[in-house]
Amino acid sequence: MTMKYKLLAVLASALCWGSCNILDEYPQTGPSSENFFSSEAELTLAINAAYSTFHWLTNQDVQYQLFLDGATEMVYIRGTYANMNVIQAGQANAQTGVFATVWAHFYEKIALSNNILDKMGAAKNKVSEQFYNRIEAQARFLRAFNYMYMVFLYGDVPYVDHMLDWSNCKLPKTKASEIIGHIYDDLDFAYRNLPPSWSAAEAGHITSGAAMGLKARVALYAGDYELAATCAGQVIKDGGYDINPTYADLFAHTGEGSPEVMLAARYLTGVKINANPKYIGTRLSNGYSVIVPTQTLVDTYRCTDGKRIDQSSLYNPKSPYQNRDPRLDYSIICPGGWHNNFKFEIHPDSTKTSAIINGKLTRIGNTEVTNAYGSFTGYVGRKYFDEADLPDYISKSELHFILLRYAEVLLTYAEAKIELGQIDQTVIDAINDVRQRPDVKMPAVRLDMSQEELRDIVRYERTVEFAMEGLRLFDIRRWKIAEHVLPGKLLGKRTKDHWYDPVVPSFNEYGKPVYPDESIFNSLGSLTFDPKNGYLWPIPQSEIDKNPLLAE
Repeated sequence: MTMKYKLLAVLASALCWGSCNILDEYPQTGPSSENFFSSEAELTLAINAAYSTFHWLTNQDVQYQLFLDGATEMVYIRGTYANMNVIQAGQANAQTGVFATVWAHFYEKIALSNNILDKMGAAKNKVSEQFYNRIEAQARFLRAFNYMYMVFLYGDVPYVDHMLDWSNCKLPKTKASEIIGHIYDDLDFAYRNLPPSWSAAEAGHITSGAAMGLKARVALYAGDYELAATCAGQVIKDGGYDINPTYADLFAHTGEGSPEVMLAARYLTGVKINANPKYIGTRLSNGYSVIVPTQTLVDTYRCTDGKRIDQSSLYNPKSPYQNRDPRLDYSIICPGGWHNNFKFEIHPDSTKTSAIINGKLTRIGNTEVTNAYGSFTGYVGRKYFDEADLPDYISKSELHFILLRYAEVLLTYAEAKIELGQIDQTVIDAINDVRQRPDVKMPAVRLDMSQEELRDIVRYERTVEFAMEGLRLFDIRRWKIAEHVLPGKLLGKRTKDHWYDPVVPSFNEYGKPVYPDESIFNSLGSLTFDPKNGYLWPIPQSEIDKNPLLAE
C-alpha cells in the first residue's frame, strides 16, 4: 500500500487550509517529527496542513468531485483526463491509472490525520482540554471524510488508524461495514467536541454541524435510512443553517458566507488557487472546456410546472431552454445564453458572436466554434465562475468549492424518511425548502403525494440541485440504477444538418432521456456498465503488487 508519509514534507509546504488568515502563514522554523506537536502553535500548523484533504493537486487545484461526475451519464470529460472516458466506456480495469491515483491520494490524506493523532499526546498537558479535543476532532473528521470515499469507491479496503512503517504496512482488507462503524465513531467524536461555528478569524474550520451532516451522508450511502434520518434531523434541530435565498450566489464569492455552506475547500492566491474555471470554462473565457454537461443532464431539468419535458405543455422544442427549472440556467450555459459579457453561440457557422466590450455591443471572433476543442456537447458549466474574478480568474481564482451544504442535509432527511415510509409534514417541508428557494420556486410537494411520487421528486432534486458537484456517481450506485442510466451513446452537439430539428425525448422509468433519432447528434462514444463489476472500483493492481493481501 502507499503508506509511507513524512511529516516534514507536509510542514515544509505548510498547506494551511483551515482559514483565509492561516492560509497565508508558513512555518518560520524547521521542526522535526521528534519534537513537533508539543504546543498549541505546532498543533495548529499540523491540523491546518491536514486540511489539504479537501484539495487534489499542488498549486492549481481541480476538485476531484468534478471528475467523479465524469464517470456518469451527466458529464463528459474530454480526452483522457483522469481516465473517466475509459470508465464511461466500461473499459477500465485494475491497471487504469485513476484508480491508483485516487487510492494513493486518500491514503496519503488519512496518514496526515493519523500522524497527528499518534503524536499529539506530547501536547496534552501543555494546551487546554478544549483546544486539544478540537484538534483531535478535526483530525478524526478528516480521516472519516477520506475513508468515506475509499469505502464507497472501492468497498473493502485496509483500515489504518495509526502511522505505519515498512515493516507492518501490508495489511488485509477490512470489511466496508466495519470501516463505516469507525467513520461513525470519528464523526460522533467530532460532533461532540467541535463548535457549531468559529470566529471570523477561524472561518472555514470544521463544525459540529458538518460532522453530523457528513454522518448523515455516509448513513444514506450505506442504506441505513434510520440513522440517516436521525443524523440529518439532528442537524435541522440544532439550527444554525439555512437555504441560501439565491441558488446562483452559492457558487460565487457572494455565497461564501452563506448559512447554507457547511463545509468548503478554500483557496488563496500564492498558496493554492481554484483551477475549476480553467477546466470547466468556455473558450471565450480562456477555459479548456474539459469538464462539460451532457445533453442527458440538460434534458433532465424539468419545466417550471414540475413536469418532464416530454409531459409538459410548457416545453417548446424550438426554444428548448425556456420555461425550464431555473437551476438549468444557474448551472449550465446553454446556446444563446450570456456569460462573461459574451453570447455563447455554438452553431458551426457562428464564427462570430456578440460581446459587450467597453459598454458597447460588438462582434468578435467566436472561439467556441473556431477552436477545435470548444465544448463537444454544446454546453458549459456555469457553477464556480464569478465574473468578479475577471480578467485573471483562470489563474487567480480564490472561489471556494462547496463540499457539503444544508440542501443536501434536507434532501437526505426527506429521502430517508420516504424510504422508511415515515412521510409527514417535516418531509414535505424539507423538500420544499430546497425546491422552493426564492429564485427557484418549483411547484411545492404535498403531503397527499404517494411514496413513489415523492421518491421520484427527491431523486430529481438531488440530480439537478447538485449537478456537477460530485454526488451523482454515488447516487446512481446506491439507487442501483447505474445499469439503467449509463449504457447507451454519449451524445454531443447536434449535427449541422439537424441543428434546428425539434426533438422531444421520451424517458425510461429511471429518468434517462431516450431520443427517437440519435443520429441528429454527434456521438462522443458509448457508455457501458457491468452490474456485476461496475458498482465498485477495482483495487489498483499496483497496490496488489505491493501488498498481495489485497487480492484475497
